[in-house]
Amino acid sequence: MAVSSTAHTTLPDAKLFLGITGTSFDAILEQCIDRASAWVDRHCGRTFKASRYYEFRDGGTDRIALKNPPVQAVYFCSVTKESVLSVASTDPTDTLASVSVVNGELQLTRRTSNGTETRTAISLDTYDAISEVAAQVSAVSGFSGSTVKNAPSRYLARCAGRDVRQGAFLLDGFTDFYTDYQVDEDSGIIYGPTMSSYRSVLVDYRGGFETIPADVEQATLTLVGKFFRDRTRDASVSSESLGGYSYSVRAGDEVSKELAGLLGPFKRIR
Repeated sequence: MAVSSTAHTTLPDAKLFLGITGTSFDAILEQCIDRASAWVDRHCGRTFKASRYYEFRDGGTDRIALKNPPVQAVYFCSVTKESVLSVASTDPTDTLASVSVVNGELQLTRRTSNGTETRTAISLDTYDAISEVAAQVSAVSGFSGSTVKNAPSRYLARCAGRDVRQGAFLLDGFTDFYTDYQVDEDSGIIYGPTMSSYRSVLVDYRGGFETIPADVEQATLTLVGKFFRDRTRDASVSSESLGGYSYSVRAGDEVSKELAGLLGPFKRIR
């Protein structure tokens, strides 16, 4: 096992921070690192580690605060949609045949006349062009897909379940560049004076930190230490001593204050 790609620190740095040598606790520490990193991300309302994001946002406003600043690059911004993919049922005896687009997947649901129900998820990351997705749809029993206009499949607009038994359903995608905008990279705010005239917006961008800020890593290491020690500690014991050795457990509110001080400047205002 290795730490997650979104982790805020490394196993060697965590061991150095905790004064641990050897490899006996490596697996446990990796779990603690992932838990701590996820906790920090949730607390701050953002993902710190830089990655590629596709944000579909409601329009009607001239500015949008992207969820994962700072913005490293904007690859595509669009406010207009058109039909790009056609999906239809091929078996008129089916009692259910639907298509949806959610969470980076195109999902097909089918219920046959004998009541057998199947669900198929097609990854829009794996099949990254509409033409590829159309071919995958046609490979699923009971469905056919055809390309209306080829485009990146991740630009497909989100869509709740739509019936395809009565005829082909046309799925929309964002296809045209919107260029009348400016970006504040540090805050992650996109401003477009005409953006408020449109109902929805897609922004394809790379956001987050290429190098995790020192205070964020310190907060993560503090949590790693807490999670690591708490796994064996008796919660009813706050301190103990043996001969010349003694230790005291830091109070929970003390740890919370330290974390708040470290993470306060990075907490996303929603």
